[in-house]
Order: sequence, then C-alpha cells, then structure tokens
Amino acid sequence: MKLSRRGFLLATGAGVLAAPGVAGLVAGRQGVETGGAREDSLWTSEGPPIPQAPRFEGERKVDLAIVGSGYTGLACAYYAKLFRPEWSVIVLESHGLGSGASSRHSGAVYARHIGIGDAQMPQRGLDRLRSFIEAEQIECDFAPASTLALLTSKSSAEGARSDLAPGARWIPPEELRESIGSGYYAGAVDSPGYYRVHPAKLVFGHARAALRAGAELFERSPALAIESGRSAEISTPRGTVLADHVFIATNAYTPRLGFFQSSLFPVHQYSLATRKLTSEEIAGFGLDRWSLRFERRVLPVTFSLTPSGHFFVRMVLGYASFNSCEWQDIEGARNLAKRVFEQRYPRIADLELAHGWHGVTGHTAMMRQVAGAIGDGNIHVSAAYNGLGAMPAHNNGYLTACRITGRVEDDTRFLTGVSGQIPLPGEFYRSLMFKPFMRLMTPV
Repeated sequence: MKLSRRGFLLATGAGVLAAPGVAGLVAGRQGVETGGAREDSLWTSEGPPIPQAPRFEGERKVDLAIVGSGYTGLACAYYAKLFRPEWSVIVLESHGLGSGASSRHSGAVYARHIGIGDAQMPQRGLDRLRSFIEAEQIECDFAPASTLALLTSKSSAEGARSDLAPGARWIPPEELRESIGSGYYAGAVDSPGYYRVHPAKLVFGHARAALRAGAELFERSPALAIESGRSAEISTPRGTVLADHVFIATNAYTPRLGFFQSSLFPVHQYSLATRKLTSEEIAGFGLDRWSLRFERRVLPVTFSLTPSGHFFVRMVLGYASFNSCEWQDIEGARNLAKRVFEQRYPRIADLELAHGWHGVTGHTAMMRQVAGAIGDGNIHVSAAYNGLGAMPAHNNGYLTACRITGRVEDDTRFLTGVSGQIPLPGEFYRSLMFKPFMRLMTPV
C-alpha cells in the first residue's frame, strides 16, 4: 500500500477541505523539494567540519531507515544503535547533513514542550540532552542563558508585572533604556531557566555520535516516496531502501513528502546578525547581562548574542504556498529584519549587518506535536515542535528509538500519533487564512 497524501489522510480519518477548482493546481505543485540550495547560516559557517557523507545508491535491506538528519533523526540513529548494536541503521538526508532547522534556530533551549501536559517530562528531556552532550563530549557552548521576556505594550507589561513566576524579576522601561539601549519596550521580565547552545556544533555533534555508534549517513539522497508493508520501501533518486522500520524526521518538510497536509504546515523565519561586536559594544547593548531576549507576542521575535559575539534578530516571515519550504523574497526578508532590528536598537544602524539566513519550522494549529506510529505500524514520524527546537527534537529521537527497538521507557506514552489535531483547510483557504494573519502579526 502506497502511503500517498490522500490515502494516508483518509486512513487516519482527517478530512481535507478542498477549494473548488483548486485541486488540479495543488496537485501540480506536489512533491519533495530537492533542487533548492541551503546556504550557510552564521551557525553552520562556525561549525566544526564533519566528514562528507556519500549519496545513497543501489538497493539495501536494513533494520531501520531514518529520513532527515536533524537533531531528531540523528538522535534516533544514535540511540537505536546503542540499544540494538546488531541492527543496520541508515539516515537519508535530502541536502547536507544537519542543514535544516537544527542548524538555523536561535540557540535557545528550555525545559518546555508545547502540547505535553506532564510538567516533568520536558525536564527529563532537557536532562537527556545534557547527558548526551556530556557523554559524547560535544563542545557546543551549552550553558545557562540570562534571559529577558520583553513586553511591547503597557497592557502586556502590567499583566506580566502582576503575575511574575518564582525567581523572575520585573524590569521597568527606564532601566531597560539605560541598560540595553532601547526605549521601545514597556518593560521586561528577567526570566530564569533558559540555556543557550550553538545549534550547528550541536547537530554536527549528533552526526559524529551517530557515526561512532555505527549508523550510516547519506546526504543529497532525498526520499521521494515511501510505501508501507512488512518491509517498507523508500525510493531515492539513485536507489531503493527496504526497511523493517522507517522513521520520518523531516519536521517542516514532512507535508511535501506526502504526509499530514491536513494538520502540519511550515512557517518561515529569517535571522540577521551583526559583525562580531567588541566587548564595549556588547556591554552597550546589555548583552553581557542578558544574552537572550524574547518579545512576548503571537509571532515571536528573538534577539541573542552568539558565543562568538554576534548580535542577531530572528523573526517570523509567514507561510509559503503549497507547503513550500523555500522563501522567494529573501531580500525582502532581510530588509524587514533590518527595520525591526534598528527600530528596537537604534545603534544597530551604525553597525555592519554581516550575516543573514533563512529557516523553516513545522507547526500545527493546536500547537501539539505529530509523533508516533502511522500506516502499518512500522513507520514512525516526529514533527511540529512549534518553535521549541533542540530539546524536544533530541528527546523525540530518543523516545522513538525506544519505541522502535522495544526498550522500556515510560515517556514513550507521549508518542500518540495525530491525536489532538484539527484538520486544516486545503491550499486555497489555507493561504487566505495564514498569509494575511501572519502579515498582520509580523512586526514592521
């Protein structure tokens, strides 16, 4: 049985709301996007080199095939080999290893997993990530981060000030003007509990750990189609994989692979960074006190200082038609990020903005992950961390490896498939809803 987009959605009971006269247009734009290049981010340009992986060619029969080489896929490969050393485990990546969202996020890490009701589970996930970094001796600048939650209106500031979490401290606007060089905000909350990490160093560390454990990694080898069965079949441009188990760890790229088009959609972001700042400039922006900053809003804006000394902004761009993971107007995205950056921090206008990069993440309407077994039960998926990257991604790789290999782990109960999702409309109505909403909510 081929797990086509239509067949899979009907099999899971999810309805597709199709716009009249649009079905043929949508069908004409289906398929995995393999031609676009992923340019380096600032993170990947600083990351340590890893051995170039070969393209997959020929025919192979394996115990576990993983599609996607981000934190989730590589963590699953690593743990699966630890739990089942005798298994053959391969990873198929459509572009370069770790070149997707895992090496393009803000570097923020927090013990939170949106949509998970157990308050202790995210802390266990953070502990697993920390233990992995320590066990594999990954030098990825993982450390606590002093963090500001920034309020952009008087009403939101009043609400935050009256409802401070334990350990948090209110910072009035006049103190912000003096300490961070910005008069834009109505106040902020000094928020404990955050960490930061170098995204590319962490994902490359995942890749090296998976290789040391005995997994085989292939890049520029996209999965073009997946057919379920006792042995699932994955078609690639140069060969075919038959696998007893398949794990789809492609996050925002999952709908174009043919899955979850009624529940999962990609959201695009753009990041813009200064040149490396001097210690005096870092102090002038208060980055020596608060290296990580979030604006509390529907579509978040993040500011951070990289371990190497670059100050950057990361902001949401919106939705691209037909679940595309390519953004056409990169120059427009850069100009928008520049305006937002200079509006918040006027002194940015005097600095060179030397690095810009695009990214895309997977989201669901109910802000709940899609994770668990699908199809005939030997195909698994994990996607939609809804803006929270490294910890949920690594943790779901671990939990999926437990589920597939039969290792007992109580937290696998959170891999509940597509439960709790609501169906999204077809492309015509989706664009009518998402694009104006995100344009309205994106700061200018």
